[in-house]
Amino acid sequence: MAPSMHEAVRRCRDQASVNMNMPWAYYDMGKFQFLLDQPYDGLAAYARAVRVSLDDGPVESALQTVTHLQEAIAESRPELEWARRFLLVARVAKLMPRGEGEPAVAGDDRKLQRALNDFRAGGGLATEGASPIRGPVVIVAGGTDPDVQERMEGYRGMLLEAFRDFTGTIISGGTTAGICGLIGEVGQTYPDSISTLGYLPRGPLPDDARPDDRYDEIRRTSGEELSPLEPLQNWIDLIASGLDPSRVKVLGINGGSIAAIEYRIALALGARVGIPEDSGREAGKLFTDEDWALSGNLTHLPADPMTLRAFVGSGSPELPAGTRETLARAIHEEYTRNRARSLRDELAAWEDQPPMFRESSAQQADHVIVKLRQIGCEIHEVTDREPAAMSFSEAEIETMAEMEHGRWNVERLMDGWRWGSEKDVERKISPYLVSWRDLPEEIKEWDRETVRAIPDYLARKRLEIRRKTSDVSSRVAVHDGPSR
Repeated sequence: MAPSMHEAVRRCRDQASVNMNMPWAYYDMGKFQFLLDQPYDGLAAYARAVRVSLDDGPVESALQTVTHLQEAIAESRPELEWARRFLLVARVAKLMPRGEGEPAVAGDDRKLQRALNDFRAGGGLATEGASPIRGPVVIVAGGTDPDVQERMEGYRGMLLEAFRDFTGTIISGGTTAGICGLIGEVGQTYPDSISTLGYLPRGPLPDDARPDDRYDEIRRTSGEELSPLEPLQNWIDLIASGLDPSRVKVLGINGGSIAAIEYRIALALGARVGIPEDSGREAGKLFTDEDWALSGNLTHLPADPMTLRAFVGSGSPELPAGTRETLARAIHEEYTRNRARSLRDELAAWEDQPPMFRESSAQQADHVIVKLRQIGCEIHEVTDREPAAMSFSEAEIETMAEMEHGRWNVERLMDGWRWGSEKDVERKISPYLVSWRDLPEEIKEWDRETVRAIPDYLARKRLEIRRKTSDVSSRVAVHDGPSR
C-alpha cells in the first residue's frame, strides 16, 4: 500500500497549501508518514496539525487513531509512541490559558483540571520520582554534531551574557557536546540562580557525546538512542509540573533532525521560540518552511548578546505601578524632546499614544533596574533632601545603551515587527532591528541619551542611584557573539 499512501501524503499537502480540510489534512499526513516509516516527518505534521487545531477535540480524535494503530502495528512502528506522547501533551496544552504566567492548576476550568489529573496519573508518563520543574523555564536546543563543534563554541560568550540575569531552570540535552555542553558551563557559572536539567536516553550515547556532570540533574527516558523522546519527555514533565507552555521560551541555535522536531513541537504548544540570525542548519530552515515561517511565536533574533539577554529575561519584578507610569511618562517626554524633527508618528502626547508605544516606554522603565544592576548600582528612596545627581562613566553608558537596544529589539520583535530598509509604523517595519554592532552611530546615540537621563527620570520620583561597589569594571564587559 506504500504507493497509495505516498499519493495520500501528496494530496494532504496539496490541501494544506490552500488551507483546505484543516486541521485534518495535517493529521492524516502525519498518520500516513508514520505508516511509511517516516517518523520525523510524521511528528512534524502532527505538530503542525496541533498548531492549527482550534481546541482539544481534533487532538483527542488523532490520539485515538494513534492508539489504535499502536495496538495493531506497534512492533513494526515503535516510533508511534512519539506521536502518542506528543498528542497527550498537546491535549492538555490546548486547554491551558495563554499568557497568564500561573500554573494551570490555579485556574477554574474543570475540564483542564480533569485533563491535568488524568495526565499526571495515567501511564506513568512523567519522570518517576522527579520533583516539579521550577519556572521560569528556558529550553536551549541546537547543534551538537562534531562538524559544527567549533562554530558552536563561538556562542559561549553570547550564552554566558544572555543568562547573566536569569533566575530559573534551563533545559537542554545534557551532554558535553555543542550547545548542550555550553549550557553545562552556563549552569556552572551561575549556580546560585540557575538550575540545569538535561534529558538523555537510557541506551548508549554516540561516541562523540557523554553526559555532562555539570548539569544539576539528568533525567533518563526509555529510548535506546537519542531521539525525539528526550524533548518530548521534557514537555511531559513541564506539563505535569503545571507550567503554561506559552510562558516557556526556547532558544534555538543551529541543530540537526532532533532539534528540528524540538523547535516545531515548541511552536505547536505555544512556546516562544527565538532563533539568532545566521545560526544555520535546522534553526535557519524554520524561516523558509511554509508551515512555520509565519508563526506568531517564532522570532528571528539579531545575533547580539544583549538582544539574547533581553529575550531570555531576568524574572526580576516590575516597578511599582505608580513609579512605572511616572518613569514611562518621563521617558516618553525625553524621547519627544530629542526626536522633535523625526519619527513624527510617535510624538503625540502621552495620553494620545497608541497602547503599543505606552507599553514600550513602561517596559523601558522596568529595565532601568536591570541596567543599574549591571553596573553595580541600586536605587534608594530619598525623603529628606533632593536626590543627589549621578554621573555614569563612558563605559557604563555604552554598556547600558547596548542593553537598551537589545531590550528594544526584543520588545519590537515580539510585537510582530520585522526588519526592513525603510521604517513603516503601520506595517511594523524598522531598519533598526539589528545587532548593536550593525546599528548606525546616530541611532546608538539615541540609546546613549536615554541612559544618560536615567538619574533625572528617577529623581522625579525622589529616587537616587547609589553605587554598591567602587569596582564595577567586571560588570561592564560585553561578550561578543560569533563572527559572521
